[in-house]
Amino acid sequence: MSLAPLSATAAEITHFRTFGFVRLRGAHDDVLTTVTEAFEDVLSRPAQDRSGDSISCVAERSDVLREVLLADHRCPRLARQLLGTDVVHAGGDAVRGEAAAGWHRDGDHHALRLLRIVQYLDPQHGPTGALRIIPGTHRRGGSWDTFAAEMDDPLRLLGMDPIDVPAFTVTSSPGDLVAFDPHCYHASFGAGAGRRITTTYASAPESDEARRELSGHLLAARPGPRESGGLPALT
Repeated sequence: MSLAPLSATAAEITHFRTFGFVRLRGAHDDVLTTVTEAFEDVLSRPAQDRSGDSISCVAERSDVLREVLLADHRCPRLARQLLGTDVVHAGGDAVRGEAAAGWHRDGDHHALRLLRIVQYLDPQHGPTGALRIIPGTHRRGGSWDTFAAEMDDPLRLLGMDPIDVPAFTVTSSPGDLVAFDPHCYHASFGAGAGRRITTTYASAPESDEARRELSGHLLAARPGPRESGGLPALT
């Protein structure tokens, strides 16, 4: 199967670099049915038959998924455009019905840059666990790096429930892609995030510090058991 290259516009690239996320409307409309069928096939298997599956292993079972998720002209091309560098694949997962997550950053890296590309297979809105992001908090070395205490306990320190923290709710429809820097403060609240497929990329490390951080990220994200019926998370 031959698919057209996946590409971001100049405005989408600027949006990502400014705010730390971007929503690409309809980017996977052409493969939505195939991706959904493959997702259901994998997650319908007994848990013991999925225990070693990374996103790469899943894609190897389907020519279409291999092209959609891992082919150089699809998600890796998009990652290179958004990050502005060569990239390395840094894992991914397939999850059904993950629980809500409070405000957090994924990692405390200073040299390593990450990008997560998510396709939700169900409509996402605030009450259904849609991703919420505090725009601009992906920027390192500034005041956001001292914001952890407020995000850990917003009720005590800000006088508001976590769900009321000012943020952008990234609503999406099946076929959309949501790309974000996981160093942004992000969360989800509500009835669960439904079904999603995630691939993560890192900028090709150009310094010893970046190489150490990438190694630590990959070691920390080794597969482990999940309780929600998904594949072992790599990121």
